[in-house]
Amino acid sequence: MENSKKQTTFEVISKALDKQYSNVGEKNKKMIVREMLFAPQNRMIEIDDKRKMGAEDLRFVTANTLETPLNETMNAQYAKSIEIINSGIDPVAEYFSWLNETTSILNHLNDGFITKEDALERESFLELTDQRENDLMVCLGLYESCKSQEAQEKMRFIRYKLQKLREMRTSIKFLTRQGQDTQTTRSEYDAAIPYYKYFKNLQRLPFGYDMPYEQKVKLGISHENDEDLAENYDHYADILNEMLDQMRQDDMQKKSYLYEKSIDRSQNSEESEDFTRR
Repeated sequence: MENSKKQTTFEVISKALDKQYSNVGEKNKKMIVREMLFAPQNRMIEIDDKRKMGAEDLRFVTANTLETPLNETMNAQYAKSIEIINSGIDPVAEYFSWLNETTSILNHLNDGFITKEDALERESFLELTDQRENDLMVCLGLYESCKSQEAQEKMRFIRYKLQKLREMRTSIKFLTRQGQDTQTTRSEYDAAIPYYKYFKNLQRLPFGYDMPYEQKVKLGISHENDEDLAENYDHYADILNEMLDQMRQDDMQKKSYLYEKSIDRSQNSEESEDFTRR
């Protein structure tokens, strides 16, 4: 599961548009995504016959939609967890559900024996949070393109949330094994204890409060200096470049398809002429 395919930016934004406007067709959706990203701030984007919205406003609304997790998805992924709490209700509750799941996985996968259920719990968490990280990186880019104070505050919120998510994923990847129906050792249990305590202590703190930086460095899980979580990192440029690459790829595929069709027509024409001559 750790190598699961992430959705592209277009797919992430399309999914958000599906939540906002369920009756938008696929062809129209593609145009909306492109206009939303590349249009000037005040350009009005036509969503359907009855609705229009400014490009900046649509980016902000779409980022808001992405920031809030899908309740159905969260509950489906965490169905095996004993410690599930209000996941999927709002972005803060999602953060605490991640902490709950992290301590549960660190406990269950270092308690002497890894069951099928334990392995599924680990894999589901890594798969889900891998995609959620991708979603939230797109969120950062969309908020970044909006110059309001509210957008700036939301960016600070998401950067912190992503930093903590990476701490959890780093801990799980290096302190729990892949696989199932296998014994774990006492040394693995002892190694996991400081990390388990670290995240348990975070659960007792309100969102936004943190543990000492030195403690994170000692545990080897600090992500405070990640380049793509710095305040001056240009996430919006990443989104635009990815979309341009995707558009170029689509154009190349279309050209290749049209070329192949023209070759087929030419061959069919030659065969027809040959048949006539005979």
